[in-house]
Amino acid sequence: MDKRRIVRRLLTGQGVNGFGDGLWFSIWAIYLTQIRHIPAGNMGLAMGIGGLVGLLAAVPIGVAAERRGPREVLCTVIVLRGLAMVAYVFVGGFWSLLVVTTFFSAVQSSGVGVRVTLVYGLMPAEDRVRVLAQGRVVQHIAYAAGAGGAMLVLASGEPAVFVAAVLIDALALFLTAALTMIVPPVAPVPRERRSSGTQALRDLPYVAIMGTTAVLSLCWALLATGLPLWIAQDTRAPLWSAGLAVVVSSVAIAVFQVRVSRRAVGIPEAVRASRISALALAACCAIFAVAAWTASPVLATCVIIAGMGAHVVGELYYVSSRWGLSLGLMAKNAEGQYQGVTASTEAAAVAMGPALVTALVTGLSQAGWMILAALFLLSTAPVAALARRAARDGFRAGAVDHRSAQSVKP
Repeated sequence: MDKRRIVRRLLTGQGVNGFGDGLWFSIWAIYLTQIRHIPAGNMGLAMGIGGLVGLLAAVPIGVAAERRGPREVLCTVIVLRGLAMVAYVFVGGFWSLLVVTTFFSAVQSSGVGVRVTLVYGLMPAEDRVRVLAQGRVVQHIAYAAGAGGAMLVLASGEPAVFVAAVLIDALALFLTAALTMIVPPVAPVPRERRSSGTQALRDLPYVAIMGTTAVLSLCWALLATGLPLWIAQDTRAPLWSAGLAVVVSSVAIAVFQVRVSRRAVGIPEAVRASRISALALAACCAIFAVAAWTASPVLATCVIIAGMGAHVVGELYYVSSRWGLSLGLMAKNAEGQYQGVTASTEAAAVAMGPALVTALVTGLSQAGWMILAALFLLSTAPVAALARRAARDGFRAGAVDHRSAQSVKP
């Protein structure tokens, strides 16, 4: 099949999936508390526990992708996620929500890694990061459209409309699965070339790189949780500036993600991208802290916007470096489980992010922002050395030849 047709089908699937995600993640909190009548405390606990337990499935499902083929496994994972979405219609308390959320989180976090494995198998080395970046652009645009639909659902307040929205998301997932099945298959790893199902977990330099750089994913909790609380409690900036920050981030990702990702195709470039991300996010934290110093709403808003500029740079380079490092340092014939490790480390940081950022920003005020800045900077300090160690440990079939990692300077 022509490469362009394959890319179009991959992007169409991600667009449909993104629309459903934008719809669901914009209404789920109101749906569960006001429509399903689950107390907010119980909801938060069930979602947190379910999300953490669900992380355990990423590596086993990655191994399955190697042995059954990433297209087939990804399709199965998406269908299971659609069934989990249907199950949300019937949750009625803590335990049922915990069961459904654990199942949903397991297939959601696993699907991220399997999709990268599929792109890896379908695309030549020079196109992989670019296609992943294009997918993220399409997904964010569709996500915004889904969030727009969620505004109508929230405005109606009708239980039937909420249920319909949940079922529309399930339908979007089933359609995504169908679109996934019309891309060419990627052959499973032959039995004689299969590695141990725990190889990626035993590759300590790789696990360390993915674990340390995953700290940079706190940028999302910073934007979704920390900044709105900071604006409301400690600055004179208007609350709508938090919404403006989300808009600025979404537009910037759509415009610049592909361009920035071209700068992180090789391992040395990906290491540099992680450093740029850490510096930009640290600067973002410092700028946000300064917003509390002024009594002028206009000046405080300008400071918030300046901080968002740094945040956008940090997020763009984080995502790009993550792709470059994970694709460049994977061991041959074990791509699925390596991407499972990548997905699970990021998902763990994302799951813990809101609580950590909230505690630092609301509990320690400006000092909390400085601690976050230090965490970002420290997270990338060992990456260059770990990349060299990983490259020395064996052949890595990634975006570039593994020997390019030797040129990474500390």
